[in-house]
Amino acid sequence: MNRDEAYAAWAPEEGPWSPWVKPIVFATHPSWDEPGELEGVPAPAWPSALEPSTALVLDLPGAEGVLWGVALVRLGWRPVPLYNALPSGSAGDPTLENSALVDVAPIVQALRRATPFVLAQEPDGPPAFLLDARRRYGTGMPANPGLFDNRSISLPTDFPSAVFLRSRGIERVVLVQPADGGPQEDLAHTLLAWQREGLEILAQVAGAAGPPAPVRIQPPSWFRALFYRSLATLGLRRHPLGGFGGTIPQPSSG
Repeated sequence: MNRDEAYAAWAPEEGPWSPWVKPIVFATHPSWDEPGELEGVPAPAWPSALEPSTALVLDLPGAEGVLWGVALVRLGWRPVPLYNALPSGSAGDPTLENSALVDVAPIVQALRRATPFVLAQEPDGPPAFLLDARRRYGTGMPANPGLFDNRSISLPTDFPSAVFLRSRGIERVVLVQPADGGPQEDLAHTLLAWQREGLEILAQVAGAAGPPAPVRIQPPSWFRALFYRSLATLGLRRHPLGGFGGTIPQPSSG
């Protein structure tokens, strides 16, 4: 399977959520065949009790969101990858292979192995948006010159509007995170916009057994700033192919 076929599996032409599937991880990997099977796919019980008018936002670390997405495929949800960090190997410099601030390789591997699951699924189920919870900070290593800086954020434009979600029958959104606490600040902008448009927002910890609970999203810092997008992306490295990723330059001398 090549990258175009793989992208078409995740973003079919007839799919209502296809416009939001991020192409960057597909565009940077010509071959999309991956031997082996997905391991450790979680099988949470509580989503089976959710109504089909429920969307999910899986803000989970690394490949964990993909594994959840495959489990949710079996329950009728449609995984929508929003991974926007450029894999380090795509920079064309083999010395950068293991120097990325955000390790995208496990996500790409999991997406490859998950492709047959979504290829066999109808594309119009309720969406499960997949994010990497480590997108903003990665491993936490210092952003030193010579490293590949592919830290990223999510923006409200990365998601459908509340009007579009409602047009597809979505009335509530469940945020799934690795731990208790409010949403990450970049994601809070999207959730707050949905909340203000009348969508119910709930939250659940990934390993918890009980049903998700309603939450009230508070305005994050800079929410009212006119140039929020510019402020939010300040210091991040955009790539010409789209997404985020670039080598941190050496400081000039003299």
